[in-house]
Amino acid sequence: MEDSADVPDESVSIEQTGGLGPITVLLPPDKLSLTPASYMAVRAIGRNRHLLSGNGIDWGSGSGCLAIAAAKLEAVERIVGLELAQEDVAVARQNAIANGVLGKVAFLHADSFAPFSEEDVGALDVLAGSTDFLIANPPASQGDDGLGWRRRVLEDARRFLVSGAPVLLQISYQYGQPRIRKLAEDVPGYRYEGVLASTDWVPFDQERSDLASQLEEYGAEEERGGLAYTFPDPERPDWGHINARQALAYHRSTGMSPLSKWQMHLFRRI
Repeated sequence: MEDSADVPDESVSIEQTGGLGPITVLLPPDKLSLTPASYMAVRAIGRNRHLLSGNGIDWGSGSGCLAIAAAKLEAVERIVGLELAQEDVAVARQNAIANGVLGKVAFLHADSFAPFSEEDVGALDVLAGSTDFLIANPPASQGDDGLGWRRRVLEDARRFLVSGAPVLLQISYQYGQPRIRKLAEDVPGYRYEGVLASTDWVPFDQERSDLASQLEEYGAEEERGGLAYTFPDPERPDWGHINARQALAYHRSTGMSPLSKWQMHLFRRI
């Protein structure tokens, strides 16, 4: 496939990589910066390298930083990144070259686990039943409880993962442990094994339109009778909690963003 996107001049150096050494990435044209979730996920890979070996998949690879981090591990033989935005695929390939791991990674233009070209379909199909690990930092889904994309990742990955394969899945704190644990019930074939990595408390920034709309969606899900979300009580964040509707009311009355944590969770294919 031809690299049709212009590679941007902006680059970001990720210094805290859990011992992997600095990773420098060019950013896709539509992105101004990496998210805190991406920085946290890179550190999670470095600090939990004992979990990763053999062949892996990076779902929603974006600029490629997670796949590149995994490729820096000696025990990882090859990792395939799947990305919907074709311009991001081109940038990710450039980043793999810049970080010296092009021989261990491939980035495919794909909608989830469905590549667009026949050649890429074949490249992915060879991993069916032989993939040793999966990494994913999915976006929030719309019109449900926000975890729809995570469910799709787990559902579609079952065809690829070997028994016992770890899945490193980014899910932020506010979804709450009951909902996160329930993912392994919603998608049979997995066991939930807990939090691998986390940021400290950070603002769930309501100046960002995507996070503002998510908080509205969370409140609507609670109104529909869904499980409550979990935000720290702004008066005592390490001890008390409020739900999404209370967090929304807090933001509207004070202009302050509620707090959350970006986290990487471990699921295991059984």
